Amino acid sequence: MCAAPKVTPRPSPMVAIVDDDLAARRALSRMLRGASLRVAAFSTADELLDAFEDVHPACLVVDVALHGLSGPDLVERLRSRAECPPVIFVTGRLDVLPSLKQRGLGDVPVLQKPFEPSALIGAITRALEREEARQN
Repeated sequence: MCAAPKVTPRPSPMVAIVDDDLAARRALSRMLRGASLRVAAFSTADELLDAFEDVHPACLVVDVALHGLSGPDLVERLRSRAECPPVIFVTGRLDVLPSLKQRGLGDVPVLQKPFEPSALIGAITRALEREEARQN
């Protein structure tokens, strides 16, 4: 009798969260882990940049208004290095939308805090599906 070949399950995508609010980072991390996603959480954009090669995120969830390097600054820096996975911005203020469009970041989905977990999970799922289709 032949043994069935071992199938190694594909690991769930890694989502990096960048939010300077500890409570928000924890809540987002729990939410995404509950959706069977792997999570790496960072309090600053610089922390993510320092760990980017090791973490290799499939998607980023980034607060627009971070201390130090802002969320839009982070995305521009990653795009200039051609290392930018799909991004979802989260913010407490939607008045940032015009400035994001002016900076050429109008294509990045924006969720206003507080949002339903399903809204974030759906945005991540769509972003990962678009990225996979783009690469194939």
